[in-house]
Amino acid sequence: MPPLRQQKPRQNALAKLFAEAGRHLDQGDFPPAIELLERAHRLDPGDCKITLDLGHACALAYDLAAAARWFDKALQAAPEKIWVLMAIADHWSEVRDFDAAGKAYKEVLLQSTVPLGAFYGLAKIYTRQRRLDKAREIADRAMQLHGDHEGALLTGAKVCRETGQLEQAEKLLRSVLSKPGCEAEARATALYELGGVLDQQKRYDEAMAAWLDAKAILRLTAEPATKILRAKQASMRQIQSSFSAATVERWRRAAETDLQPRRNLALLGGHARSGTTLLEYVLDAHPRIVCADESSVFQSKVYPVAFRRGGAGASYVSELDSVTPRNLRHLRTDYFRGIESFLGQAIGDRLLIDKNPALTFDIPALCRVLPETKFLVALRDPRDVCLSCFMQPAPMVPDSVPWLSLEETIKHYALTSDMWLAMKPCLGDAALVVRYEDLIEDLQASARRVLQFLGVGWDDRVLRFNEHAQTKTVRSPTYAEVTRPVFKTAMGRWRNYQKYFEPHLAHLSSTLRALGYE
Repeated sequence: MPPLRQQKPRQNALAKLFAEAGRHLDQGDFPPAIELLERAHRLDPGDCKITLDLGHACALAYDLAAAARWFDKALQAAPEKIWVLMAIADHWSEVRDFDAAGKAYKEVLLQSTVPLGAFYGLAKIYTRQRRLDKAREIADRAMQLHGDHEGALLTGAKVCRETGQLEQAEKLLRSVLSKPGCEAEARATALYELGGVLDQQKRYDEAMAAWLDAKAILRLTAEPATKILRAKQASMRQIQSSFSAATVERWRRAAETDLQPRRNLALLGGHARSGTTLLEYVLDAHPRIVCADESSVFQSKVYPVAFRRGGAGASYVSELDSVTPRNLRHLRTDYFRGIESFLGQAIGDRLLIDKNPALTFDIPALCRVLPETKFLVALRDPRDVCLSCFMQPAPMVPDSVPWLSLEETIKHYALTSDMWLAMKPCLGDAALVVRYEDLIEDLQASARRVLQFLGVGWDDRVLRFNEHAQTKTVRSPTYAEVTRPVFKTAMGRWRNYQKYFEPHLAHLSSTLRALGYE
């Protein structure tokens, strides 16, 4: 063991490296954070927390192979493996690699003592994979080992709901809610699940009451995310006034000489819950198309470089204008490398579709960094979209914090739609709107139209998209729906809650008219 006088300078050096790495991670600037953590690892190679943090940073940077290597090292160095495995599962889930997260949870279940979170996490992944028999097995084991603990009850209730055992699901959820001292997070989760169960039973007023109770709990911790949302909404209004067709054309002309070679690429965006997942899996079933399902690769690679200045007078578009051709080429290389890491396969000569509703906000950045992008934007009756968002048990992040009230959900949808309507004319013939209702009414005609726009020939496999979806782990929250053939029951669903919409519909009137849903 080194003398104490040698340990203190090393501890101070490690503390400084951690603090500086943390600042970079908070800003989403992952390469310098990784470099700093690697320096910390060289100072103390036996510290499993350093290696775990390195794996986490690499995962956030979408270097998933490096993340796996660091996670393996953390496990080798850990005297107690359970907490490291649980952290690894959480980190993989954060970047939506649910297969890797499931593997970590399964290793936890092999340990002598198993935390309830592992049962709940693995059961959710099995339901996402539609392996409902395995999900039931995990839920039963949780109930046997942990009895009436709220975590075990929630695990069992979730599986019961997924398997159509609604009465049993309701019984388990009400047991959670009746427990004295039930933690706020567990209570909110139970209320959201209960709302879903009651909705499936057509007990709409009771469902709404459960969701409102859940949102009242979550609202207590929503202030930080709300603050970020307000800043983002201000940026959305600024983009409407500063983005223009002339800017797009200028970027495209510059790209002809600055940004070779070109790649086949499309963004599939639109507001969340607008049918993006359905369209994604229709297209992903085509052998000449590969879809990336809701990653943050573009944001993680582009934001630290394109928006690092952030001066008080700088607009979103002027920041993009200032990115040099050299940096643009670097960003493009990093983007495609990150996407292939996320996919776990090479893109080759296939058309890449980056599906992510959150990227709708970033259409100007895509036009700057990837000007060859084609844009598919999903539309759906705004009232159905707002209801679906409102029903979601989403984490408290800026994009979902409006869903804490129906009024804010509607207002944010209207703002997002206004931004899209302002951007659409700037994109010219590089953009195509696809209506969810058209997909449902005539899948073949809609798919042909989209494939023609993308320059890809017809393939009958797109009509069997649900069979294709059953072979994959769907990352979207609509993992259950997309494994079924097309169905019409989600159309006009908002009318079940019409009386709750009526006080706020004035906020949507111009949007409904502009989008053709009056």
